[in-house]
Amino acid sequence: MEYYLINVMCNICLMFVIRQFLGDFFQFDTEKKLKRIILSCCWLLGTFGVNEWLHIPLLNLTANILMMLLVSCVYEGNILKKLLVCIMIAVLGAACDMLAYAVTTPFLKENEYYYSFTFTVVFLLIIERVMGVTIRREKTWNIVGKEMLALSGFPLMSVIILYCVTAMDSGIYKLVACICVVGMSLLSVNLYNGLAVNLSDSLRKEQLEREVEAYKHEMDLMRISKRKEENLRHDLRHHLFEIEGLAKQGKNQKVCDYIEDLRRTFVDSKGAIHTGEYETDSLINYLIDSAKNNQIAVECDIKIPEDIDVSHCKLNVIVGNLLENAIDAAGKSETKKVILTMHFSGGILFLQLKNTYVGNIRIENGYVQGKRNSSGHGIGLRSVQDLVKEQNGALDIKIEDDYFVVEGMIPLA
Repeated sequence: MEYYLINVMCNICLMFVIRQFLGDFFQFDTEKKLKRIILSCCWLLGTFGVNEWLHIPLLNLTANILMMLLVSCVYEGNILKKLLVCIMIAVLGAACDMLAYAVTTPFLKENEYYYSFTFTVVFLLIIERVMGVTIRREKTWNIVGKEMLALSGFPLMSVIILYCVTAMDSGIYKLVACICVVGMSLLSVNLYNGLAVNLSDSLRKEQLEREVEAYKHEMDLMRISKRKEENLRHDLRHHLFEIEGLAKQGKNQKVCDYIEDLRRTFVDSKGAIHTGEYETDSLINYLIDSAKNNQIAVECDIKIPEDIDVSHCKLNVIVGNLLENAIDAAGKSETKKVILTMHFSGGILFLQLKNTYVGNIRIENGYVQGKRNSSGHGIGLRSVQDLVKEQNGALDIKIEDDYFVVEGMIPLA
């Protein structure tokens, strides 16, 4: 009875650790909580039954991997990544089993070996917590090159370990098993270090490419503006003659219209946004121009004093990501409209971004729940909310008059 009680309790804890592992690599769809509970129960019953009735290590490992893969169905990601992660978890579990057995053998009687199960759970949880710090959630990662080779080593070593476990009476098999465990540990460290570096480089490259495009767009606007101003300066005498003629005829309204046309000639070619930070202006102007090229109406109301320093609050990242998200969502809707408002008052920057959208959006506790859907909202907003909180600000998300609305305030003092 004691054996079954400890076994069941440890399996429940292992299920928790496995879900933590999957959460480190993949985004969980909160709309599938009930399904995850059902699949978790299936894993508990399936693995317990196989382990108790069939004492074949390779078959037990295979069943464990398949049941974990079934649980991973409620997480986002492609099947290959899920399979590789499940294999990794299973192999790490086997290594923790061996380590727990080696640690507890000197202290336990032969018929009390099942107490080592608790050590297995603890060791696996420690590994998960270390990896959880390394792997960034809500991000995709690409398995290429040596990372794929490292992952391929896990199932191979698991087969060797399982074979060695069945022949533990021989010293050479124990030595080979220990070498494989050490090798898996080294491979896992190398693998996740490589994944972290690749992820960081990929994100940095993506950000730089977007900034380069924004700067290029800003330079194009400046060249167009300069050319129009040169043309206006060259033709200024002719324009003055025209204005003078209209004025002498008493056509005041036509004079005003003519001047307005001249003003619009070069004003429209300049950037529509001025936040006081060149990087932010370039990025937002680039996104707005891109939206207009896709027939998305963009309205802006920016009122920020020129002497206000906004560089320290990462405004280009916050507004840039929000605007990009809004444009993407509005582009899928029928109305296609985005409204950006930014005001500064009392040492606080207030911003509001409204966009049309299509589909259903569920908001709970200020967060968009569920996986990213056809509305274009979801996961990306969470990183922006975290960044705003780092600036001691606040971000609110709501649905208002058929608009998806993001309102925030960031202290600049």
